[in-house]
Amino acid sequence: MSKQVRPCVAMVFMLLTLLLAVSANAAPGNGIRVLVLPFSVNSGEDLSYLEDGLPELIRERLAAKNFSVVPDNELEQLLAENSITELNIAVVRDLSLLSNADYAVYGSFTQVGEQLSIDARLVEAYGLQPAKPIYINRTGLINVLPAVDELVAQASNEMLRKQSISNIVVRGTKVLDPDVVLMRLRIQKGDALDGRKLNEEIKRIYALGFFSDVKVSVDKKRDGNELVITVVEKPKINNIVISGSDAVDEDDILAAISSKKGAVLNEKLLSDDIARVRDLYRKEGYYLAEVDYKIERGATGATLTFNVKEGEKLYIKDIALEGTEVLDANDVKSALALSERGIFSWITGTGVLREDFLERDVAAIAAYYLNRGFLDVRVGNPRVDYEADGIVITFPVSEGPRYKLGTITFSGDLIEPDATYLEIIGLDEWKAEEEYLNYTVLREDSTKIGDWYANYGYAYAEVDFGIQRQPDNIANVSYKIDKKNKVYVRRVVMEGNTRTRDNVVRRAVDLTDGELFNGDKLRESNRNLNNLGYFSEANVSIVPTNSPDEVDLKVKVKEKNTGSIMAGVGWSSYDGVGFSGSLREDNLWGKGYKAAFSASFSSKKTSYDLSFLNPSVYDSDLSFSAHSYITKTEYSDYDYNKVGGKVSFGYPIGNWSRVYAGYRFDEYKITGVDDDATSLIKEQADDGTRYASVAHVSLSRNTVDNFQRPTGGNIFSFTANYGGGILQGTDDFIKLIGEARQFYALNNDHVLMGRVKGGMLLPNGGSYDDIPIVERFWLGGINSVRGYNYDDFAVRQADGDKIGGTRMAFGNLEYQWYFENDLGMTLVPFFDIGINFDDEGTGLTSNKEWLYSTGLELRWRSPMGDLRFAYGIPLADVNGEQQKPRFEFAMGQSF
Repeated sequence: MSKQVRPCVAMVFMLLTLLLAVSANAAPGNGIRVLVLPFSVNSGEDLSYLEDGLPELIRERLAAKNFSVVPDNELEQLLAENSITELNIAVVRDLSLLSNADYAVYGSFTQVGEQLSIDARLVEAYGLQPAKPIYINRTGLINVLPAVDELVAQASNEMLRKQSISNIVVRGTKVLDPDVVLMRLRIQKGDALDGRKLNEEIKRIYALGFFSDVKVSVDKKRDGNELVITVVEKPKINNIVISGSDAVDEDDILAAISSKKGAVLNEKLLSDDIARVRDLYRKEGYYLAEVDYKIERGATGATLTFNVKEGEKLYIKDIALEGTEVLDANDVKSALALSERGIFSWITGTGVLREDFLERDVAAIAAYYLNRGFLDVRVGNPRVDYEADGIVITFPVSEGPRYKLGTITFSGDLIEPDATYLEIIGLDEWKAEEEYLNYTVLREDSTKIGDWYANYGYAYAEVDFGIQRQPDNIANVSYKIDKKNKVYVRRVVMEGNTRTRDNVVRRAVDLTDGELFNGDKLRESNRNLNNLGYFSEANVSIVPTNSPDEVDLKVKVKEKNTGSIMAGVGWSSYDGVGFSGSLREDNLWGKGYKAAFSASFSSKKTSYDLSFLNPSVYDSDLSFSAHSYITKTEYSDYDYNKVGGKVSFGYPIGNWSRVYAGYRFDEYKITGVDDDATSLIKEQADDGTRYASVAHVSLSRNTVDNFQRPTGGNIFSFTANYGGGILQGTDDFIKLIGEARQFYALNNDHVLMGRVKGGMLLPNGGSYDDIPIVERFWLGGINSVRGYNYDDFAVRQADGDKIGGTRMAFGNLEYQWYFENDLGMTLVPFFDIGINFDDEGTGLTSNKEWLYSTGLELRWRSPMGDLRFAYGIPLADVNGEQQKPRFEFAMGQSF
């Protein structure tokens, strides 16, 4: 470098130093103090100005990075007072401590030709870390400043890294895991130490409620700063005592609260615990219960005591409606879920305040008024007053004017004349019978119109209604229809059927790829899937596609266990004690096949049964079933031993009905005939082995909403059996049986069921005396008319011997109350009536009077099978004698 260039470089060097000094004066400190010592300069050129300029430049650049730098005058005084002539790491460390600096920088500058190098050391004052060497190499004197920049950058990064948090430890925990504290910290390893943030962390740890003292300190380690959080735990809970609790079990209270034995006491949780205990008492009707707590501290822990003052159990004594003028308040209250306590509340559970029902009843009152023409009704928030003798609930009501129903019109995308829409809706029929507008009927009609459009492919049709208020409180109704696009099913996709094969799921879905969408078929598909019995959940939903004219159908199912192995001990009023076992699979190999084997043994009956059903032969609508059996039954007058089997084919007729045809063949013997048995039994026993060759046809119709728990719909069946005749065999007869059931839901848990069943036996080419004894009808017992036994309905010969009838009919009316749904419990009050007789038999007498009874039955869908407990009270005399009530039990029987 020429001598003319060097003064220019020096001038630039000094100018930059001056600019950096100005900027450094405005920069706040970061808390790290640095001592910059002189650098030795080794150069063949005249670069002596760097001996002063280089340290000064480093100082200014460190200051620009917010470091606190020891001033020149302090440095000169320090060097003079200690007569320092040579620098090494030990001397530099001492100088750092004397100047109250955290770090010191010193080194040398060397030039060899065009090569420049800075060899520096960064020394930590306390000797906790080794000196950090920093070596910078550049080419050309013009790069002195970049070399200094790199030196300062490396030193700054190292000093800041050493000031960050290298580790966080928690000390003082005995019961709690340190992670309880660590997981709630926001400051993390690698963060810089910040007093303000540390203070926030202390507050956050205190807020946990587990500690009586929290301290934070910093330990200098070789690899950085270790943050130490020292806590003092509150006492451990040695015992929890519940005092004064009678109505609520102590175990229920202990399970509900957050404070636990062995845990650290936390007063912050106690207020929540008290609220939970109060909620338990409120659910039991103790709304005035008072709960507080007491803490007794000991040397090794604390005893926590919850004190309860239960007070009196409160029931709803009055429900008042303020503001009712037109409607009778008692009529409105009939729509509420809540009710006052009555004389039967101990059975029905009424009179108890369910606070979650309050909001529901506000909506119920509004709906009651809206359905009677009060379109502007307002129902305020209920007031609940807890008085000493009961609870008073008050609903404020503002009725508003009452509107009569005016005109009904239709607009928008109409595809049929108005007359068609009037046939769909029910509002016009309501208008013919009632005077005032019914809001529920209005909403239901909107849904009906939308569903009707969906049957024509308009899956996204929207139906809105408007109400135009007219003078004299007349309300005109208009339905506005936006049919949108017709859509087709692009594809049907399955999800969740990990075991059941796709074709089994697909055949239950009535819609197929490429078909015009149909709402009825979608609803029927959901019904079919849920009635298969293979899935705990099944749903068919519409999935939009990129095309407005196409949708996908997503069939989402959740498999459930369809196989079962059962064994049990049971008792019935006829068979006595019995043992049973079964092996059943309702979805064999995922193909939808049903297969079952069962066996039962009792003192009077032994049976083996094997069955198989293919509900869809080759994925068609045709079903096939096969059934084989062996039974040995001991009746009062004879024994009946049978071996047989039957096959049946079924085929659907429409959506709800199915026709069946099949054949059965039985080989049986009547043995062990008592001496006083009827002549008919003895005659058929004398024939030895008998053969029943029977063909049957049947028709069934099933529209119930749920096969497992029907709440609506009906079941109808009719079966005709043809035995003997052209089919040969020893048993010639014609047997006709018809049955019908109707279900009507009062609500989801209360269902009315009515059932009627009748049968007729006719001779097939012979006389009534030729009809097999085993085909005759017997009535009485848990499956027909409860409260009576077989003898009460028996048809008798002239000598008084009992024989089954050739005509029978009975009916059942049940109120089915589903409670404890998780356990499958049903309480069934019932009324039964029946008759069994024979008009044509020679020398036979029949009780042609109807017998009827009432009573109560409990049904339990238990893990062992369906259990039934019935108590029947006969209401009619038998042969002039009043019958006593009967208790009956059955297991695993359908009804």
